[in-house]
Amino acid sequence: MAKKKLNLQNISKKGEHWDDTFRLMSWWDADKVANAKVMVVGAGALGNEVLKNLALMNVGNIFIVDFDTIEYANLCRSVLFREKDIKRDKFKSLIAAERIKEMNPNINVQAVNGDIMIDVGLGVFDRMDVIIGCLDNRIARLFINRYAYKTGKVWIDGAILNMSGQLNVYKNEVSCYECALTDTDWANIRTKLGCADVAQRNSSAGRVPTTPISSSIIAAMQVQEALKIIHNYEDKSMMGEQFTYDGMNNWIVNFASPPLKDECESHYALQKDEIIRMKNLTHEDTVEDAIKKIKKQLKAEQISISLNYKIITEVTSMSTDKSHKVLIPEPHFSEVAQAEYQEEIGEVLGITKYVDYISEDFEDGKVSLKACGVPPLQILTVETEKDIFFVECTKDEPYLTF
Repeated sequence: MAKKKLNLQNISKKGEHWDDTFRLMSWWDADKVANAKVMVVGAGALGNEVLKNLALMNVGNIFIVDFDTIEYANLCRSVLFREKDIKRDKFKSLIAAERIKEMNPNINVQAVNGDIMIDVGLGVFDRMDVIIGCLDNRIARLFINRYAYKTGKVWIDGAILNMSGQLNVYKNEVSCYECALTDTDWANIRTKLGCADVAQRNSSAGRVPTTPISSSIIAAMQVQEALKIIHNYEDKSMMGEQFTYDGMNNWIVNFASPPLKDECESHYALQKDEIIRMKNLTHEDTVEDAIKKIKKQLKAEQISISLNYKIITEVTSMSTDKSHKVLIPEPHFSEVAQAEYQEEIGEVLGITKYVDYISEDFEDGKVSLKACGVPPLQILTVETEKDIFFVECTKDEPYLTF
């Protein structure tokens, strides 16, 4: 029998591998773990524990997404944050990336200070091996579910509250987050999404009461499940189950995931041969140039790029009725952005004009796709007079640093 080739990565000056202890486990594949690409969405209490575990397990490539800053209240639950980080006014994703790189210098880490719903391209999802969700936001979970389903990626969702927590492992045709949403869940989602005529930020408000104990337990289970996916041990995973832990009453239960629904908006998986990877297309192209390139590629007379969000083109003060022309993707229309157009402090701004697609009659063809909210490596949904196509901004590949 031929000997397995030894992975010489991560050898210290003493001649030891970082994962020498793990190599004592018969099932451990050092190459698979070192080459794995894992996206972690959310770098709060749960995300801290997940990231710490991934780094210690020597998972080679970690992509972190979070848009929040560090507060004093985070310190009691977040192993990666320090009091000095508050003074630095740094973002959770960036500090978390620094700290796990300090823990294990052998790994590659890329951090994005942004919103998963608009700042991470579908092509980034497509290049990951597994997605781990560490969120307290149903809308963001729904978005991850749809992107993971489109790219055929397993995603592991965790949630914590007080001394309890739960996790689900979602995979196409086995389980689905959207299929499990109740009428009450949908009511909450629609409320937070808001109406088209009122500007508001789509983020959860307030703090969720949690403990580092529940974070540690659920995060450990999430990373354990991720390692099974990385090693192709899907038959050992909790796909199709919901793991629930109640620390106060000391019980653990596995429930079967709700059955898949026949009609669900998440249930569309892109086939690899459906994705047109345009090596001359980048999200930094102007709208005009992008349309020209795509038309040429698809041999189309007219095209329309569909968006899963609105581009606000006009806002109006509800107090003074004064309007302002703008160009802001709605998820980026935060309180800070609104303040620039308020006639009175704290007044409500109405969205009076918007578009949810880009075509040749777009208001300003000289602006970039990036300014319109298109992230790097996005896979655009393009409608022509003949069909619908999926076009990737493949020129953005250097954006992904591993």
